Amino acid sequence: MMYIIFKNMSQKLIVWSIVFVLSVGSSLAATFLSVAPDIPLAPGLSEAETGALIFDKPEGRIVSIEALAAIPSADIFAFYRLSLPNLGWQIKPELAVRNSETFHREDEALTIKYEGGVVFFRLQPISGN
Repeated sequence: MMYIIFKNMSQKLIVWSIVFVLSVGSSLAATFLSVAPDIPLAPGLSEAETGALIFDKPEGRIVSIEALAAIPSADIFAFYRLSLPNLGWQIKPELAVRNSETFHREDEALTIKYEGGVVFFRLQPISGN
């Protein structure tokens, strides 16, 4: 059996991140939200068949969609904290509320909220731009 000794927590986090990404490999690249093809759908989520709200306006798009979760909320948020920055999104921890994360990219805000086994995605223009 092989043991690895880490000098600090960041080394452990980097190794864990690589293992996580490799373990879900094809899922990361293959599945995105149907109405927002630039937002990945985390492994363990499936889009709800209730439909989605899509509205384009001069200031930007508004998209609202739901996904059913078969995994814990901690895993969902970990996936998005790891994957969205690679797609240009920046996490905004100052905007986070309980069971919710907000990300910004250019002039758009993406809020991901978990409630009772359902993940709510809301994409909208950043107000004030």
